Amino acid sequence: MKNKRNRQLSILANEKGFVFGLPKTIWIVGIVSFFSNSSSVIITAFSAEFIINILGGSPASMGYIRGISEALSYLMKMVSGVFSDWLGKRKILMLIGYLCAAFAKPMFAFCQGLGMYVSAQVLERITNGLRDTPRDALIADCAPRELKGASYGVRQSCAFLGSMIGSIIGFLMLCYWGSHEFVIRMVYLFAAIPIIIAVLLIYFGIEEPKNIVRLKDRKGFPIRKADVKQLGGDFWYYMFICFIFMCSRYSESFLVHRAQRLGLEVQYAPLVLAIMYLFNSPTSRIVGNWSDKHERKLFLAFGFCMMLVSCIVLALATDIWHVMLGTAIYGIHYGATQGTFYAMVSDYSPPHIKGTSIGIFNLVCCIGMCISNVITGELWHRCGAETTFIVNSAITFIAAVGVMFIQNKKREEKN
Repeated sequence: MKNKRNRQLSILANEKGFVFGLPKTIWIVGIVSFFSNSSSVIITAFSAEFIINILGGSPASMGYIRGISEALSYLMKMVSGVFSDWLGKRKILMLIGYLCAAFAKPMFAFCQGLGMYVSAQVLERITNGLRDTPRDALIADCAPRELKGASYGVRQSCAFLGSMIGSIIGFLMLCYWGSHEFVIRMVYLFAAIPIIIAVLLIYFGIEEPKNIVRLKDRKGFPIRKADVKQLGGDFWYYMFICFIFMCSRYSESFLVHRAQRLGLEVQYAPLVLAIMYLFNSPTSRIVGNWSDKHERKLFLAFGFCMMLVSCIVLALATDIWHVMLGTAIYGIHYGATQGTFYAMVSDYSPPHIKGTSIGIFNLVCCIGMCISNVITGELWHRCGAETTFIVNSAITFIAAVGVMFIQNKKREEKN
C-alpha cells in the first residue's frame, strides 16, 4: 500500500502544471497569502498601541472591536463560500476581496477616534472574509486528495512567513523613524502596497480548474438540505470541537498587549508577532506533509496541547522573555492547527459543496472567536491577564479531550 501511494505521488509530481510536487496554483496562492499577510500583520501589531494609547480605548474595547470584526469576517466567509459554489468560480471573488482590502488598509492611517477605527477594522475584516473561503476552496479544487495536507500547509506556511517579514519590516521602520503616532499612521498607509502586488498575482497567475461543479443552474436556493446531510454526523461533531477550541483562541493583539504591560516598548511590538510567525511557518509546512500520511486529528490534538501550554506560560509570565516563550509556543499551535483544520474540512466535504463546507467551518469559527475575544477583553479588564489566560487554558483542555473522539474520514475512505 505504501509503495503504491509513493508511485501515485511520483506520477503527480511529474504531471504538467506541477511545481516541486504540488500544482502551480497552490504556490501562487501561497505567494499571494505571503504579500497579503505581510500587510495585515501591521494592523494587528499596532492595534493595542493604537486603540489604547492613541485613541484612548481599553483592553475591553479592543476585545469588542477585534471580536465583532472577526465575527463579521467569518460570517462573510460563510456567504462567500456558498456564493462561490453557486457561481462555480473562485478567482473573481478573490480579486474583489483583495482589491477592497487595498482600499481598506490605508483607512487606519486617518482614524481620529474609536468609531472611525471600528469602521476601518470592520471593512478590512469583511474583505478578508470575502476572499478567504474562495481561496481555500480553490486549493481543495486543485489539490489531489493525497496532497491536501501538504497543499494547505504550503499556503499557511507562506502566509505565516509573510506575516513574519511584515512584522520585521514594521519594526525596522519604527526603529529608523521612531515610534511616534505619525510614523505608525504612515506604516498603516504603506500597508496597501503588498495587497496591490497580491491582486496582480491573482489576475495574471491563477487559472481556475475547469471541473468545478457549478450550482448556478439550480432552481431556488443553490444549497439544499440534502447537500448538507451529505456532510454527516462526524462532520458536525468536528464542527462542535472546533467551536469549543475557537472559544479559547484570542486575537494576537493580546499577546502584544501582554508584552507591553510587562515593559515592552512600542517599537518592539512587531517582534512579538515575528517570533510567533517564525515558529508557526515551518510547523505548518511540516504538519501539512505529515497529516497526509497519518491521522489528522493527532496533529490537531498536538496543536491544542501547545495552545494549553502557551496560555499557562502567559498566565505565569513575569517578564518579557516569558511572554516571548509563550508567543513562540502559540506560534507552534497555530502552525499545527490552521492548515489541518481546512484539510479535514476538505476530507469531509462532497465535491459540489466544498466552498459551503469551508464556509460552515468559518461560521463556527466566527461565533467562537467572537465569544473568545469579548471574554478575553472583559476578563482582562476586570480580573487581569493571569485569570484571562487560565480561563482560556481550561477551555482549550476541554477541546483537546474532545478532539480524540473525532472520526478520521480520510482513513475510513482508504479502508
